[in-house]
Order: sequence, then C-alpha cells, then structure tokens
Amino acid sequence: MALAAMTIISVGLGVVFQKVPAALASDLPIGQWAGAALLVYFGIRNIKDALEATPPSEAKEGEEVSGELADAEELYREAKVDSTDKGSWGVMAEAFTLVFIAEWGDRSMLATIALSVAQNPVAVATGALAGHTLATFIAVIGGAFLAKYISERVVGLIGGGLFIAFAVATVLFGF
Repeated sequence: MALAAMTIISVGLGVVFQKVPAALASDLPIGQWAGAALLVYFGIRNIKDALEATPPSEAKEGEEVSGELADAEELYREAKVDSTDKGSWGVMAEAFTLVFIAEWGDRSMLATIALSVAQNPVAVATGALAGHTLATFIAVIGGAFLAKYISERVVGLIGGGLFIAFAVATVLFGF
C-alpha cells in the first residue's frame, strides 16, 4: 500500500512537471531530457554503489558490510529490540509508515517522476505498480532464497543497466 501511494504521488508529480514546460511555451522537450538525465544518473549511481559494496563473503573480521541487505539486517535487529505487542493494525501501520518514509525521495520515486514526465502517466503508473508488486513479492517470498544464489552486486549492476536502458528508450522513443 505504501509503495502504491508513493507511485501515485510520483506519477502525479511527473504530470505536473510535464505541464510546466508547456505553460512556459518552450519548444524544447525539457522534461524529457531531464527525465532521461535522471535515469542515466540513477543507472550510473546503482552501478557505482554495486561495485563499491562490500559483499558479506569478502568482509574481513571487524569490517562493516555495506549495501541494502546490511542496512535491512540492522533495521531488523533494531526493530526486534524495540518491538512490543502492537497487534496486527499497529504492525501494518508501522510497516506502511516505515516503507513510505524510506521510499520518499528514493531512486524509484524519482525514476517514476522522470518516466511520468516523458511517457504516458497511466502506463508508467501501471508499470511501476506492477514492478513494485513483483519486487515486493520476490523480496518477501524469495529474498533469503535468492540471496544464496544472486549477489546484491549483480542485482545492483542489473538495476543500473535497466535505468540506463530506460534512459535510452526515453530519448529514442519518448520525444
């Protein structure tokens, strides 16, 4: 639910940004170029982060492991210490709030805004919601299983490549 709310907000912001250049009567597709530039930036950043992350298997004793998995494990340990019996609604509200705040300003939100500027907002919303649903399903059901076979570095490299591919597609087909 939190990712769906964030997706709808992101698409809405993209539609607003899409209208701004038209209101200024500019003939340049500023929104599309900005969207493509953001996608390239996120792709390069993902690839850079993936290459710089220290995999748990390569960490020396006492060295801090970096990456999304390490961050998630730390949050889990902190939540386990602070947890009290909140009931189902309390846990759902806490999870919604945590995910919503964690995703605010994240690459997925900014990428959704960028795609909404350059592409059909309904298609972007549908694709982003499907992507978030699939990613959440994989994370919840198969995350621990897949982590044994696919490194976080590979996921980061693939994600970075996809961001760059979307940027190329935006430039080639979005104008």
